[in-house]
Amino acid sequence: MHASLTAIRRAAAVAVPALATAALLAAPAHAQAAELTITKYHGGVAQRWVLTCDPDDGNHPDPFAGCDRLREIGGDLDQIRFRPNVPCPRIFDPVEVQIHGHFHGEPLDLAEQYPNPCFVERLAAPIVP
Repeated sequence: MHASLTAIRRAAAVAVPALATAALLAAPAHAQAAELTITKYHGGVAQRWVLTCDPDDGNHPDPFAGCDRLREIGGDLDQIRFRPNVPCPRIFDPVEVQIHGHFHGEPLDLAEQYPNPCFVERLAAPIVP
């Protein structure tokens, strides 16, 4: 009987780590904290980027800075809307920005027109390149 108990313990010592590894491999992938599609229209040209966060990636030119800013504002895109008191030249060269996606499962949508690229840079960058 002592030999069979030893055999069971050895089998368990091999099987338990193997089962744990299999469970980790079968676990669902971590969902991204954010995924945004950002479109900027300026001078008849449309540019589009995808920004994903956690992991910070996408075809966005600086996903690390864009995601850092998005996390800083807690996904509140109202904080990047146009405000007239920003020190920028009063030149009318409109830039339209659209952002659609999600941040920690909450939908995000923004459609905003800025008077010129300076306002986009001062208010919406680096989320909007």
